[in-house]
This record gives sequence, structure tokens and C-alpha cells, in this order.
Amino acid sequence: MNATNRGLGRVALVVVGLVLFVAGVGAILVQTAQGLPLVASWWRTAGDALAGLGTDTSRDDSLLSWTWVLGGGVVVGVLAIVVLTTLGGGRAGTVVESDGSADGVAGSVRVESTAVQHALSSAIGELPQVASLAVDVYRVRGGRAIRVRVRPRRGASPREVTERVEAVVADLDALLGERLPVLLEIARGGAGSSRPDRVH
Repeated sequence: MNATNRGLGRVALVVVGLVLFVAGVGAILVQTAQGLPLVASWWRTAGDALAGLGTDTSRDDSLLSWTWVLGGGVVVGVLAIVVLTTLGGGRAGTVVESDGSADGVAGSVRVESTAVQHALSSAIGELPQVASLAVDVYRVRGGRAIRVRVRPRRGASPREVTERVEAVVADLDALLGERLPVLLEIARGGAGSSRPDRVH
């Protein structure tokens, strides 16, 4: 549960990886060019072409070339801004924060995520149907969400576990005075089990 765009991140990693791979292979070939005459001659040809680049071009062609270069730079900059603005999300340190202005009450209230994690872990962990659990608080689209991952004991009914956890979460909502979205994952089987988890 993270706000980062995974698809965009993977594409960026693949592109950067390919560019670095090509640059690395090129650097190795240039360093060993003395033993590879074909690479050495190609490197000299490329150097001569780059040295004479732009000497006989007209002003219009030069302007068009610079337009393409600057346009490419703008596109790369916009993509970088999109990636940077989608970064973030992840775990949150605060679950509820209020300055009391909405209710006309002086003072502020702040509930840390560790308090909510401890409260849910204590309440759900005491259930006889639960073998183990993990509670995490995440930042999602400007709000807060809780993920509860439960591994029930062998023979425990997933429906009963769900109902018990829902009751605990309802008590938490009443205590906080705010309904928080909760993702409940019920893990099945032991390590290496191919059976899918249930998500509520």
C-alpha cells in the first residue's frame, strides 16, 4: 500500500537500467579498443563526425535541432515531476490530527499510529482464533488507512475471524470518533502455501 505509481516506476527503472547497461558496455569497449580494431575505427569515425557536427548547418536547421533538444528536455522534466509527485505514501506516523476548529473546541488532538497499532494488536491478538497478526497504518490519497494481516489458528473459521475483527475496528472507530478504512487480510496455510489470502 503505497501511493507511488508502480507501473511508471518500473518503466523508469527499465529505461535507466538499459541506458546504464549500454553506457557500461560502451565504456568497456572503448577501454579495450586497442585490442579491438573494429571498435577503435568506429570510435574514431564517431569522434570525427561529432567534431564536424553543426559546422555547415543553416540557422533554420540549427533552430529546429535546438527545438527538438529543448522539447525532449521539457518532456523528461515533466516526467520527472510526475514521478516525484507520485512518490510518497507508505507508512504514516499519525492516524488522527485535529485542531478542534471543526467542532469549535479549543486545543488539538493527535493520535499516533503506534497507539492504534498497539490497541488493535492487543485486542485482536487476544482472540482465540488468531495465531499471529500484523497491524500497519498507511497514508493513502491524503487520508489514513489501516492494514490488519491475520493468520488464524488451524480450524478457525475465516467468517468468525472477520466478524471479531470488525467488532474490534468498530470499537476503535467509536473511540477515535472517526471511521478509518481498514484492509483485513486473512492469511491461509503455512509458509509456502499456494492458497490465496482472503481480503476484506
